[in-house]
Amino acid sequence: MRYAFVDAMTDKKYSTAIFAVLLAALAAAVYWQSTGFELVDLDDLEYTVYNPIVSGGLTWTGIKAAFTQFSQKYWIPVTWLSYMADVSVSGMSPAAFHRTNVILHSLNASLVFLLFRFATGSGWKSFFAAALWALHPLRVESVAWVTERKDVLAGFFFLLALLGHFRYVKTEKKLWLAAIALCALLGLMAKPVVMVLPVAMLLLDFWPLGRFPEGGFKANPKGCGRLLLEKAHLFALSVVFVIVTVRAQAIEGAFNVDAGRSGLYENLATAVKAYSAYLYETVWPAGLFVRGQEYVTHFGYAATALCLGGLVLVSFLAFRFRKSCPELAFGWFWYLLILFPNSGIVQAGMNTFSDRFTYLPHVGLTVGAVWGAERLYSRFFADIRPLVALCAVLLTVLPVLSYRQTGVWRDDFTLFGYIDRVTGGRSALAKSVLGGAFMRAGKYQEAYDNYSYALRLDPYTPRGNGDKGMAAAKLGRFREAADLYRMELRASPGDRQFCIRLANVLIVAGDLPGAARQGLENIRQWPGDKEAWEAVNYLGGEEKAKALAKR
Repeated sequence: MRYAFVDAMTDKKYSTAIFAVLLAALAAAVYWQSTGFELVDLDDLEYTVYNPIVSGGLTWTGIKAAFTQFSQKYWIPVTWLSYMADVSVSGMSPAAFHRTNVILHSLNASLVFLLFRFATGSGWKSFFAAALWALHPLRVESVAWVTERKDVLAGFFFLLALLGHFRYVKTEKKLWLAAIALCALLGLMAKPVVMVLPVAMLLLDFWPLGRFPEGGFKANPKGCGRLLLEKAHLFALSVVFVIVTVRAQAIEGAFNVDAGRSGLYENLATAVKAYSAYLYETVWPAGLFVRGQEYVTHFGYAATALCLGGLVLVSFLAFRFRKSCPELAFGWFWYLLILFPNSGIVQAGMNTFSDRFTYLPHVGLTVGAVWGAERLYSRFFADIRPLVALCAVLLTVLPVLSYRQTGVWRDDFTLFGYIDRVTGGRSALAKSVLGGAFMRAGKYQEAYDNYSYALRLDPYTPRGNGDKGMAAAKLGRFREAADLYRMELRASPGDRQFCIRLANVLIVAGDLPGAARQGLENIRQWPGDKEAWEAVNYLGGEEKAKALAKR
């Protein structure tokens, strides 16, 4: 008995639609619990509640701002529009933001199935590959984290574009080319990672569509050139969005300056570590957590060389046996190429290694693994029942693991307490966010202690001294708070919040001349800001403040 027979029987008994709906339902069942979660203090508030583009809902002013402004280091107007739609329908409810993420991911699970079901003709293998992808714990970060709406939304348009490519290959209707271009544009405006779309289409052309000419480029350069030419506009579009993204990241200082100075070797080593670590987490998805900048995967030189040798060897074998095992070559090179922009070659943002980066690269990896495993198994065994049993076990274990991992994202205390435990108290990110959570809960000593831990772990923790200063002020340690605010302002000169807080805390610390000098500087920088005037007004007005400042 072979899978082809099972697929044929399945097609007679069940419809493709039932498989697609079942996949969406399974994904929703695992991740729907997140609709009862809060927003976490890791970009969620900046992307939604505190974002003036989003907070007003769908308005002409907001729509204009979404298309004309860089925000949060990106130009992603489609993502902002999706958040704005949530606000217009349900207000600032965290449930609405989470619900949309879950719905989009559930749709993506169905789209992965439909793409490979239509392209390969295999229902069961497509179903299992899509389920393996959608229900894997590495998906949790993209789905349960409201900030990563970018992933699930961009993935939606990415997969629609690939389905459009399949339809164009089958029908050769030019209308499908227009649909692909539209999906590519919308996807790029959701997250620039869709720039890899034309590469994914070429890989589909290789397998399962089989469009590459026999003998390759040397034997038929025109045939290969035609495949490239039909995607030329998509490559051009990707280049445009690379330039836009680099501009947005540079303006808001997202590039990791130290990484940029480290040189090509260090960045390549980082990429090798990331490729290897993601493969390990694919097989053993335990202890997953959000990593800060300090948690780049640490390998020694020998381990890095060993991983590089393994990646090169697998790549050589995949290329060498691309004709006899095309699905394995497809899956492996999909993983390498689709992950490349997020591999750490260019280091930007908070971190260079994160579960969410596997969202699209894992599609090809799981498809190649399923088809390759079936090919290898059927070569040696005729009875497929053990393989079916293994599939059933995986489809039982993975949803349980993902359900538990999703629960970690319930709120700040749950998420960052978990990270704190997993890292043995070595995550500055977890300590810092826990400090903020304790501040909002009115537990100022606990907040102060966590901020202190964060600064010991990483003296360059963003806002670390300033946040610790706020906790010190709440505890009545006003002079210490003033010193901490000054330290923060040396790292971030002109930070409005801490400039104003420094002037106010100097008053209660008894340093009236210092308060006057800082207050006068504040009203010079922000003359129309009522908060900037608080210290000066308390001291009796501008003239009295000037007199005090001279003491």
